[in-house]
Amino acid sequence: MRSLKINISNNTNSGWDAAVALTEAYLEGGQKADQLLDRLPIDFTGGRRSTCQSLFLGALRQGHRTRGALKPLLRKAPRPVVEAILLVAGFEIFDSPGDKIPKIIHHAVQRSKTLAKKAESGMINAVLRKLVPAFEAYAKDDALLELKYSHPEWLVNHWQETMPTSDCEALLKWNQQIPATYLRTDADAPENFSVTEWQGFYKAPSKGPWLDSVRAELEMGRAYIKDPSTRLAPQLLAAQPGETILDLCAAPGGKAFEIAQDLQGQGILVALDLPGERMQRLDENLKRLQTTGLKCESFAHDLLTLSPQILAKQGLPETFDAILLDAPCSNTGVIQRRTDVKWRLGAKDLKICANLQRTLIAAAAAFVKPGGRIVYSTCSIERSENAEQIEAFLK
Repeated sequence: MRSLKINISNNTNSGWDAAVALTEAYLEGGQKADQLLDRLPIDFTGGRRSTCQSLFLGALRQGHRTRGALKPLLRKAPRPVVEAILLVAGFEIFDSPGDKIPKIIHHAVQRSKTLAKKAESGMINAVLRKLVPAFEAYAKDDALLELKYSHPEWLVNHWQETMPTSDCEALLKWNQQIPATYLRTDADAPENFSVTEWQGFYKAPSKGPWLDSVRAELEMGRAYIKDPSTRLAPQLLAAQPGETILDLCAAPGGKAFEIAQDLQGQGILVALDLPGERMQRLDENLKRLQTTGLKCESFAHDLLTLSPQILAKQGLPETFDAILLDAPCSNTGVIQRRTDVKWRLGAKDLKICANLQRTLIAAAAAFVKPGGRIVYSTCSIERSENAEQIEAFLK
């Protein structure tokens, strides 16, 4: 795994520098945004961490617009570190009032002398000064939607073919908003968190660092950072005390947490996912959920090669009262929260996801008891990944 080029555990390093390092690492490929954020050292806390996260995700959120503005201003593709500086500063310029822009440019140029090559700082200075009129042009009503709302062109074209233009524009605008952060816990609301309409979900403060105040609860598995929408699939499953439940594509364990609450300490919960790094966290979370009457087991295996005999050898049920299949998908319904989806998703991926989902739901159904139930869910808004899958399965 690539190491960051700056010592971001050093107290002299700023959140801005760390954001550039994460953006550079993202541009070089191989890791998702949340994976890179997870690599921030535990002692990189408080305002530095929140600044880094805000700038890094902001650079990705506005990145397609910034890249569009940069394209006619650059004679050749910049090095990843230079593009990272331009994307972070571009986000700041877009998101700030005019009187702050000269300071933003000056700061970016000064930091570029350390983070990049001194010879590149002049180019960075000249290019950043030309971004403002480009952004202003993109804000006009007749601007291309992909530049106005910073989305890949293919995705905008796809949505315009599948929904009215007004709906498409509303979706693009929604995706560009910064989502609220929620904590799911059965404990009382943490200090400065707001009570919501969804039981057990508390809204994090919009300003100021707060992660350190709930870190202990997160590490002990008594709380999760998750969106309230994640409660819907487990609620539809409606696990009953004493039932046997199979949670598929289960890592890191957020859905299992919800299911365990419904089982009320009685039953069997098996959480399955592919072998890999995520299984360690799933194992840890399942152990915390287990009680005297509730057996919780994690199992690393490919659903497509799973059989009742394999389950039996593990001492697990061969069939289940209920199964939750939260299938891998394109994530087109959660771009607001996972803004890097816009960067890593391609047109061909929609078909790849749909083909995989079709095989997964057929495989999952083989483990449902007669009269049992299965919930299929995705966080995609594509009909090919949702309604069409269910229609094909029922036929």
